[in-house]
Amino acid sequence: MTGPGKLPARDFEEIRLAEALERGRCPVCDARQEASYAALRGLAREGATDRGLRDQMDKGLGFCQPHSAGLSKMELLQTSSQLATAVLLDAVLRRRLATMKKHAGKDGSGQVRGIAELSDIRCPVCARMTEASDAAARRLLELSSDGAWSAALGSAEICLEDVYALWAAAAGASKDVQGRWSQILAAQLKRLEALQKTLAEYAHNSTSDRRSLITPEQQAAAAASIRLFGGSPDRDRTR
Repeated sequence: MTGPGKLPARDFEEIRLAEALERGRCPVCDARQEASYAALRGLAREGATDRGLRDQMDKGLGFCQPHSAGLSKMELLQTSSQLATAVLLDAVLRRRLATMKKHAGKDGSGQVRGIAELSDIRCPVCARMTEASDAAARRLLELSSDGAWSAALGSAEICLEDVYALWAAAAGASKDVQGRWSQILAAQLKRLEALQKTLAEYAHNSTSDRRSLITPEQQAAAAASIRLFGGSPDRDRTR
């Protein structure tokens, strides 16, 4: 089995990773986004009636800000309603209110502990995204034993956060993986050094008397730097 381009792939997960690399996207960002989409879709369909999820909410499970909004968007897309979202957020709010009331009358240190408890959101969508990110990093490092995958990882527009994630995963892996990663990292550092140089040229030419000197490559570097720090998944599937 092969992906849509030249990278060999044995299953659908590898096809998705290959497609992301071949289309200039960060493959770990893509995996994280796909996990978020799948989790939100399941919650919007069945979360309000899932007893296990409701039990977890009674014990403190909640939703972060982005995924509270994402759940609402997903339900609107699927049902043109926000009933399930309201039911789930009601369960979260009831738990949070009880905790707030419990700690509101305590002394300063008790209130600090209460705020820390409230700040531990334990968002199930975030948890799924973390699992997907870790799994994608492990799979990519395994695939780097193939020369084509190793070359693709060295030249890919992997976002900076996920370069760190791959690096951390490689550091805890076997000597073979560490050796392959050192070559991939060297290629990534060359790519980033070239990007930084072009960004500096873009900044130098940005004054009013030199704007005519800005090249398409410099403008492209500015867009690439945003992807480097902001991530580059396929698209926001919940919109």
